[in-house]
Amino acid sequence: MMGKKTIQKYLDLGSPIMKTYINGIEILNTLIDLGAVINIMSKQNMNQLKLPNLQYTPTLLQLADRFFIKPDDV
Repeated sequence: MMGKKTIQKYLDLGSPIMKTYINGIEILNTLIDLGAVINIMSKQNMNQLKLPNLQYTPTLLQLADRFFIKPDDV
């Protein structure tokens, strides 16, 4: 073991965040997740952002603990 070089370890910098604008509304600390498959927004947020042409989509989510939930008002 002596005389061997150790591998340099790098710190985990965490998840990158940025400032985002939707329809002129500033949203701070938006998580950048390039691996995301689905994004869900509450109806309250949708109405606040005044997003046009959105349709209701029935949704059933499976969480990391394999528990299923059906979000209300999404």
